Amino acid sequence: MKVNFIIIGSAKSATTSLSNALALHPEICFSQPKEPQFFSKTNWRKGVDHYHSLFKTKARLYGEGSTNYTKLPSFNKKIHKDIFEYNPSMKLIYIMRNPLDRIISHFTHSYNRGYESHKDINDAIFSQSHYIDVTKYAMQIEPYINTFGRKNVLLLFFDDFISNPQEVLNTTYAFLDLKNITVSEGHLNTNKSFNRRLLHYKYDNPKTLWEKLKKVALITKNHFNPDFINAKPQLLEHTKKHIISNVADDIHRIEKLTNRDLSHWLKY
Repeated sequence: MKVNFIIIGSAKSATTSLSNALALHPEICFSQPKEPQFFSKTNWRKGVDHYHSLFKTKARLYGEGSTNYTKLPSFNKKIHKDIFEYNPSMKLIYIMRNPLDRIISHFTHSYNRGYESHKDINDAIFSQSHYIDVTKYAMQIEPYINTFGRKNVLLLFFDDFISNPQEVLNTTYAFLDLKNITVSEGHLNTNKSFNRRLLHYKYDNPKTLWEKLKKVALITKNHFNPDFINAKPQLLEHTKKHIISNVADDIHRIEKLTNRDLSHWLKY
């Protein structure tokens, strides 16, 4: 087998909802877990058999959705070349969101999961370059386009998926050469940033019985860090200006790639 397609990003742009919807198609087997992050590792060649074991049923197409594949320069800098080596016919799906909204959601998730030490989003953005780096959509996607060709890279928009998910799914089915199926919105994971059932990442893979029981107790009792962010963080005006000034050129490149007016992304 070969994995045929990957949702490569961007993070906090409804990739989980899109993955869940595609997994319902009878001709698709989606990986378990959804984000194996396989090609983020430079020694991925040694683990191909394990990678394939994450696909539990036979299907015409196999897909996964690891957003770390578009987080340059934080992860494998040659990731597009590595994926091409694995499957030069790979199809890639990339969904983009208003930069300010994406960063707010990214920060909230990172803090609540224990990856971010700054509780103030403005401090975090000026201290951590990756929030803006991940939002430079052209910088992230152009290496894939140059490697796989434009026809093998599908560029989607978060707002389109939220307003008309079935239309976006039909576009994706056509890209993957699949027949359309109707997916009810009830099957889509809204993936809200302020979900209080998020746990710190240290509880992700409990190994002992005690650790497993503790995780269950934390979820059952809804016991979380009292500093857990459950309201939308507010960006200051100078932070918004800093973000937009850093991604403006990138946005113009995406406009050319998609023939889409994104001038509203430049407003704050």
